Amino acid sequence: MKVKREEAKRIIIENCQEKFFEVVTLEKAYGRVLAEDVHSPIDIPDEDKSAIDGYAFNSESVTELPAKLKIVGETAAGDIDRKKVDIGEAVFVMTGGIIPRGADAAVRIEDVKVEDGYVIIDFPVKRGTLVNFQGSELKKGELTLEKGVRLDYRKVGLLANLGIYRVKVFQKPVVGIVTTGNEVLEPYEKYRKGCVRNSNYYILKGLLERECAEVTYFGIVEDNKGLMLKTFEEALSSVDILITTGGVSKGKYDFVKDVIKELGFDVKFTMTNIRPGRPLVFGIKENKLFFGLPGYPSAMVVNALEFLIPAIRKMGGVKQFENTYLTAIASEPLKSKKGRVDFIRVDVYAEDGVLKVRSAGSQQTSNFSSMALCRALAIVDENRGGISEGEVVQILML
Repeated sequence: MKVKREEAKRIIIENCQEKFFEVVTLEKAYGRVLAEDVHSPIDIPDEDKSAIDGYAFNSESVTELPAKLKIVGETAAGDIDRKKVDIGEAVFVMTGGIIPRGADAAVRIEDVKVEDGYVIIDFPVKRGTLVNFQGSELKKGELTLEKGVRLDYRKVGLLANLGIYRVKVFQKPVVGIVTTGNEVLEPYEKYRKGCVRNSNYYILKGLLERECAEVTYFGIVEDNKGLMLKTFEEALSSVDILITTGGVSKGKYDFVKDVIKELGFDVKFTMTNIRPGRPLVFGIKENKLFFGLPGYPSAMVVNALEFLIPAIRKMGGVKQFENTYLTAIASEPLKSKKGRVDFIRVDVYAEDGVLKVRSAGSQQTSNFSSMALCRALAIVDENRGGISEGEVVQILML
């Protein structure tokens, strides 16, 4: 069952259901996704406040220059005793201090002279100068953060600034990973000829945890139907998504498709038209998803980035779950073939303000070094064929 790239993406996303929400404190909110809109509970600033250390006054006091204003008080940050000024008066206000009643402007202390209890201003000052008026940043009730936004350190800081300590976030998607293959060894095991190291788990763990998924590893399973059935069944009892690597092609011992069908999954497709990584098994069973990714790390990475990660985001409640693609200019020809979508490993650089790409080396599916070290993937559509020097190409930054 072969489908094209866009059809595969559509099928996967249509079968992703958002997780339920939970309430967490800000310490645990980093990387999580908001499950509700957040409106500001207060005006920010909550009062008219000074942006500087200096003098606050009514701007009508400086219509004639130089202006000599009598200093009638002082306001520190946090001082709730709001002073008052009349025309011809000024109050010394520290940064963040409340602007006195009657004042609508301020000047920096270093920009003026102070003599015998008076501040002397010899330049024009307009209303609003160096004053942060109440509600000028956010007004009470204003939509501040939308449902589906991922909370990074800045947005968590914004919530803290609003006095919001507990927030509703979507639960993390729970993902199980199984590596298949008689030839696969863990990095810490003694090497045997003819074997390969299990890099796929470590790639997926980093990629998925970056997307705030909860990852459980169920180990390496030999190419044995009985062992696969037992391991997959155990994993599926506790995860939302089961991911396997290897065993999805047409080899004699590629049993993954058969095992998943035996477990009752509705297999939607088993292959796409992308390279590297045409074999990709996707199935659903009730609200659980299955991704059978190819064994070659380079092919696995492309499939994970293009198909798995948007699904993780969608399930985790992320509003903008699709990948973001940029455009660049090819500084050399990039080989591709009509009828398939090629993901070409490229290096990215800027020249005269223009983003450009060139091949990052080997494009062989078996070569992971070039995938690990390249900066982006250039994506060549199935109808396009090769890319000539100077042509525009879509890229996915890594």
